[in-house]
Amino acid sequence: MAFNEKDFLKELETVVNIDSHSKMPEGTAKVAEYIEERLQKAGWLTEKISVGPEVGPCLKAVNKPCEKYDVMLIGHMDTVFPAGTAAQRPFAVKDGHFTGPGSADMKGGLMYMCSLAEYVAEENLDGSICLLFNSDEEISSVASRPVIEREAVKAANVLVLEPARASGALVNKRKGIVKYELTFNGIAAHAGVDPDKGASAINEFIRWGAEIIKLAAPEKGTTVNIGLVNGGTGANVVAEKAVCSIDIRITDIKEAERIDKKLKEMQAAPFDSRVKIDISGGLKRPPFNTTEASRKLCAVVDEAAAELGLALEWVATGGGSDGNFTSALGVPTVDGMGPIGGGAHSDREYGEVVSIVPRFNLLTAVVKKLVQK
Repeated sequence: MAFNEKDFLKELETVVNIDSHSKMPEGTAKVAEYIEERLQKAGWLTEKISVGPEVGPCLKAVNKPCEKYDVMLIGHMDTVFPAGTAAQRPFAVKDGHFTGPGSADMKGGLMYMCSLAEYVAEENLDGSICLLFNSDEEISSVASRPVIEREAVKAANVLVLEPARASGALVNKRKGIVKYELTFNGIAAHAGVDPDKGASAINEFIRWGAEIIKLAAPEKGTTVNIGLVNGGTGANVVAEKAVCSIDIRITDIKEAERIDKKLKEMQAAPFDSRVKIDISGGLKRPPFNTTEASRKLCAVVDEAAAELGLALEWVATGGGSDGNFTSALGVPTVDGMGPIGGGAHSDREYGEVVSIVPRFNLLTAVVKKLVQK
């Protein structure tokens, strides 16, 4: 197959210049339409899968009718950038980098998946392969998770096409993600005239905050961050309401259970019994930990890299991906199989042009090894 970076960059420009925020169903649907057209031209069987009205459809493609997959590749079509971002800073190539909203995270990986489909068709590669394109990964894949898990259990291996780290490293471990929103409902009163008639939601939150911080366990890989706080209406008003958002990262699923239990215990016995606390949220992504099976998959990738003269490193990261779901099901999973990139979720996002061809060659070599076993 005549894969080259010029064609890749032209195709990437098309999808990067389509705004596809997670909550822009029309945007992710447009990306899906472009991808589906390419896959159908390559002879793949495609299926759009509706996952609700608030997000665009997922797209599934297989190279032939099959009940099991030798390998499944996953990528997400959504980005974190709002409508209008693509017009403000469209796709560009400069100083060895390709840029634009979602260019590295992870529309570069999407175009790898399309090119792989064409490669498989042209080479008449044997084996069963599934490509799954997700529409809401950036908002924790809440709508698409059942689809991901349903397809993943059919797969012998999973490759996630998130970008390789800026160092070029691939990912074989990710922390799990737990998120909560706590709403403190107190009683408003005049802070000077009759403060005793009030029950401060903010005061209750402050006491909770001190306890929540203590839930961190660095020795177990558990971090806790109170990232957003909002409450009160004025300095002379006993606050009736306060809201906080908490982000927790874990490497052990038991830590999620420990923290959830502690929050529920605190909810049942607040410091001020007049303040009622509503708790929403919980585990969003289970930990993606290395297993004996996943280490064997890493070894396949290492072998393919060595044959291509590439030196690879493996890293763990605190960020989540859809690989968290597939790994938690016991399916061998590796992540970061897209082009090398960095600056995700910012206007500094970039991908390295020089990585396009060698990393695609790595992807095809790994897939060939997995389908020929």
